Amino acid sequence: TVAACRAYDYVISPTAPIAAFDAELPSPTNDPLRPLEHIAFTVPFNMSEQPAASIPCGMTSDGLPIGLQIAGKRFDDLGVLQVCRAFELLRDPLPEWPKPPKVDRRAKRRA
Repeated sequence: TVAACRAYDYVISPTAPIAAFDAELPSPTNDPLRPLEHIAFTVPFNMSEQPAASIPCGMTSDGLPIGLQIAGKRFDDLGVLQVCRAFELLRDPLPEWPKPPKVDRRAKRRA
């Protein structure tokens, strides 16, 4: 990955090749024969020790978040964060994140 990216200051890609999946599943396919395909874009940078960040860049038509990965040269963590911030300033505003349901903690204590 380091050699393939040498000519570029930053590499921009989707964070994952698929949309978000149910958090309860161990992997999006829930198929033990294909457990890692959803991390195909992140693993190369993790293994080559290149800094990368994932930031929200939009939503699918179903309202699921889409992640944008920005990766840089080794040890350029600050540069990656600066590119992320520049993207955040340039992109359109995202819809509000869903709010978690309110939990009545007093009800749990009484039980």
